[in-house]
Amino acid sequence: MKKKNSLFPATAVPALPRRIALGLAGGILLMLVLPGCSSGGRSVHSLLPEEKQFLSEVRYIISGKERKIFRNTPATERAQFIEEFWKTRDPDPTTEENEFRDEYYRRIDEANRLFREGSPGWLSDRGRIFILLGEPERRDVYPSGYSFYQPPVEIWFYGAFPIVFIDSQREGMYKLDPTSARRISMINVAQMQLKPKGIERNVRLFTFSLAAESLGPGRARLLLEVPYRVTNLVLNEQTRVYETRLKLAVLVRDPEGRTALEKEELRTVSVSDAMLAGLGKNITLEFPLQLPAGPYTVRVTLENTADSSQAQKEIQVKL
Repeated sequence: MKKKNSLFPATAVPALPRRIALGLAGGILLMLVLPGCSSGGRSVHSLLPEEKQFLSEVRYIISGKERKIFRNTPATERAQFIEEFWKTRDPDPTTEENEFRDEYYRRIDEANRLFREGSPGWLSDRGRIFILLGEPERRDVYPSGYSFYQPPVEIWFYGAFPIVFIDSQREGMYKLDPTSARRISMINVAQMQLKPKGIERNVRLFTFSLAAESLGPGRARLLLEVPYRVTNLVLNEQTRVYETRLKLAVLVRDPEGRTALEKEELRTVSVSDAMLAGLGKNITLEFPLQLPAGPYTVRVTLENTADSSQAQKEIQVKL
């Protein structure tokens, strides 16, 4: 029996802060127990190549619900979905960097460098565990197996949990041992409560368009076009109309960045069955502006109180 104790090379990805590392581990779920689940799901025929690539790359951390939402999201809103997907996993939204996303892709690159098994290293069992759990505390390598007649074995240690990979065919293709898959499931159960929530809406991503209509010197009207399909209208059993409330926040700044106007309103939207059948694609909201003549920057935030989804737009307006 030959044993080689080693750590990953010094160039390997550094350990993540605990909050990020546990979030990655939480994405393991059943896909590590059943090898067939790591294929990334059914083929997607209606997506652009870069959108299919996104789904492939995040296969280890995207939930089934998020995957379904993305497939059903209109093409014009998929870029917004991707942005929000990473934003929900950002451990520090106050900075421009997204440490979670950056570390995830660094681990993919490192897995491709470390594990060369005839296919991209990040898609191998060892690459998958490296991406989700990070660098092990210790890595024991048995290139000739535990004994002369056994296949090559690697054992990675994460605390008290050993993870075993076996090259059964002696071709350099290391597969996760089923017993180790159960151990990973135990790690996952303990960490699920710390898993990033991800995108959980059961409606399409909230969005709207924003324009301004001049009404004369110092006067204008903001026009918000909101697709009613994203407003999550709820049936009021008493009045038999579909309702929702939209929180409208308007912030206006002058060229020096000073606040010229800041206001928040709650708008109620009510639509009957008859109106819903003949309703156009959008609900139009208006907001009047009256300020000293000049150029302004207007930022509008619209929130659907039914599901807390929100969107923000910014335009330049000359009064």
